[in-house]
Amino acid sequence: MSHLRTQVKQEKQLMNIQEAHETIAQPVCSVCNNTRPKFECNKKRDFTYAELYASTQGFSPKNFLSEGGFGSVYKGTLYGQKVAVKLLKLMCANHKGEKEFKSEVDALSKARHENVVKLLGSCTEGNHRLLVYEYVCNGSLDQHLSQHSRKPLSWKDRVKVAIGAAEGLLYLHENNIIHRDMTPNNILLTHDYDVLLGDFGLARTVLEDSSYSTDCVGNLTYMAPEYAEFGKVSTKTDVYSFGVVLLQLITGMRTTDKRVGDKGLVGWARPLLKDWKCQSLIDGRMINSHDCHQLYWMSRLVGNCLQRDPQKRLNMNTVVRALNQIGQGCSCIVRIDHTLAESSHSIPKDDIRSS
Repeated sequence: MSHLRTQVKQEKQLMNIQEAHETIAQPVCSVCNNTRPKFECNKKRDFTYAELYASTQGFSPKNFLSEGGFGSVYKGTLYGQKVAVKLLKLMCANHKGEKEFKSEVDALSKARHENVVKLLGSCTEGNHRLLVYEYVCNGSLDQHLSQHSRKPLSWKDRVKVAIGAAEGLLYLHENNIIHRDMTPNNILLTHDYDVLLGDFGLARTVLEDSSYSTDCVGNLTYMAPEYAEFGKVSTKTDVYSFGVVLLQLITGMRTTDKRVGDKGLVGWARPLLKDWKCQSLIDGRMINSHDCHQLYWMSRLVGNCLQRDPQKRLNMNTVVRALNQIGQGCSCIVRIDHTLAESSHSIPKDDIRSS
């Protein structure tokens, strides 16, 4: 009888997976033909720990994908479909009741955007807390910015990645979700360098423009001052972290790169941003292939995102509009009141504010 129930359950799971395959979109990647679930497919699944353990071959090191602020991610296969399984850190599970965890998972599973990784389901057994995401084929931005990368990202692709990541983050903010761990490690790429934001598991759903205290999670070098010092988090803390990511896209450096010494990347870059020395920021591998106009305006944008005072930082709507203007070769005018003016010409220095 037990065997029969197990067989019925497996057949039901298989039907669910097959049903998902029937609603698969066209290949998201032109190189490897990796596909992703259509946004209309919003059936969140409850997986067993045994299923996810088996799918990753016991969370084998050979299936390890990345380590984020909330836990480790492993590649897995469920009924022929590639997935990414996040094994949340025990501290996350201990501080969240099952009801609250499921409530947040329900909210996150409804996040559907071309630049956001799709949450497929979760597991809550005992102290185990796992999240199952769609698989993204070309690793993280962190890998592609590495000095050891065999093929450095071109300047054109860096601008494309910046725009895609910004649009994904704006979508989360518009749906009252704070990412809280915005780093290159959580910006996933296809072979076409399309962006999907990942690792917003246990991100916070909040009222728009609200700010509150919480335990600090994530990488300290990306944290806004008010988050690192007081645990104050809001959409503006994500903006600060995104500014650090933009700085890395420009410089090609890690936040703790030995070339910047004890100051860290942001501390090293602040004087250069303040003195408009954007050419001193550019990744040496891009020195003869970057767009000087785009570099200039992206550097100004970084300065606006890295304001120490959260009230003086831009919101993601303005950041997205600015990056799209930069990508189109236009000037990006951020006024003192943080609105964006339309222009395709150079502007006086007084029209833009920096840190």
